[in-house]
Amino acid sequence: MIFEFAVRRLRWLACVPLFPQWFDAMLLAWTGLFNRDRLKAMEAVADHALQWPHVEPGSHRYGGMGFCQAGCEFAHLHGNGLLDVHLTVRDAAVAVAAGWARPHHVFGPSAWVSFWIRDANDVPAAVRLLQWAVGRRPGPV
Repeated sequence: MIFEFAVRRLRWLACVPLFPQWFDAMLLAWTGLFNRDRLKAMEAVADHALQWPHVEPGSHRYGGMGFCQAGCEFAHLHGNGLLDVHLTVRDAAVAVAAGWARPHHVFGPSAWVSFWIRDANDVPAAVRLLQWAVGRRPGPV
């Protein structure tokens, strides 16, 4: 995929002012034009998270929608449906080992995990990861 190619091979472009935000906006436009089911699922995940107390929208420094609590970003959603969530290192290892998430697409094994939102079937799992990140007990969606 072009996203993985850009992240792995063209990492230097992240230093070009506004390029990451432009690139992510293009990913979101592509998703909106050619994958409406994914876009609807992404919107559903964002709607769930933004209903929780003290969770506010933000912008991620490399593009995409950030989710913040007490001024700190705990997750962000890229325009192609890739959700990155910050957990503890231990919880991230548990999530990856259980198959609930993958190691972060850039950092690898760390406190960050990545999860692909592809359609409505992925919404409950994405919401549970976000709940875990904000310290809420994961429950029904």
